[in-house]
Amino acid sequence: MMKHKGFIGMLFVAMCIFALAGCQLARADAGEEPTGDRLIGVFVTDEYLDLFDFEGYLNDNFGGISDGGIITEDQSRRYEGRLYAVLKELELVDEETGETSTTKEYVFEGVNGASYFAATITEEDGNTSYTTTGSDETISDGHTGIFIGDDEEKTTLEGIIYIAATPGMISRYINPVYQGADGRVYAVSGSGMTMDGAENEGGAFSQTIEETTTITENGESKKHSTSVKISLETMFSPVKIAILEMDENGSVLSHREYSPGQVPDRLAPNKQTEYIIVETHKQDSSGNALITRELIGREETNFTTFFRRGDDICVKRWTDLLWE
Repeated sequence: MMKHKGFIGMLFVAMCIFALAGCQLARADAGEEPTGDRLIGVFVTDEYLDLFDFEGYLNDNFGGISDGGIITEDQSRRYEGRLYAVLKELELVDEETGETSTTKEYVFEGVNGASYFAATITEEDGNTSYTTTGSDETISDGHTGIFIGDDEEKTTLEGIIYIAATPGMISRYINPVYQGADGRVYAVSGSGMTMDGAENEGGAFSQTIEETTTITENGESKKHSTSVKISLETMFSPVKIAILEMDENGSVLSHREYSPGQVPDRLAPNKQTEYIIVETHKQDSSGNALITRELIGREETNFTTFFRRGDDICVKRWTDLLWE
């Protein structure tokens, strides 16, 4: 609500803003509170998710504002709107067999952001339901925990957003996502977190959202608790990935180089390969070359690399190892 404290002294400016914002995102039920609905995760955006209902605010409070009255924070909260997600059916293709399958997930259409939440999906028959975790590739190192008991349910979500170390400040807005009793999923405006991205690799900042609600059905109460932790972490941008296959004597059997993001999803090492060295070539903020190395033994089934997207997000990719 801090965003709107200067609103009273800028009434006419706000009216102009509203007049220019005739085309807005589809929203519904502005002013409804998430009370009774369950927190299920977050929707992370680069910019503030402005869902405030200016028109309703002005229509209901114009007289009081023009007379010099003060609108309290509790009174203004009822004008905070919701951004509803759409349940969409997605087709998945098995890369090995070519077989297809379908799944469903909630999507915030028309808004750039990363979803990370555990929603309950009920089938059309109304008798079958299941929980699905929706996560964008932006969220790396995701850990999800779901506990369902007779009188308590717990959900924990934790993930990291890796961002290229660049001059200036890095900001992200963590918008809570709720699911109502009717099954609909929606986001509300959240708070932002900011960190300096120019210093070095490994700078980190995190934010945790927690909420516990109690729902009573047929005279029985059940507690629902959710905890979501999102961290921002800076890293120097990869410029090249080198894969070295080594034999038992430490000799190089194979040396392949890839552009970031072009490392294969599957890799079959040579029969004589005893271990693999994954080299990530980077540049620091001064342009100096850096190399980090990871040793992969025959007991490992995969390894990870990163590539930098156009929005400065560094995305983690997995490569499966097909050892003979």
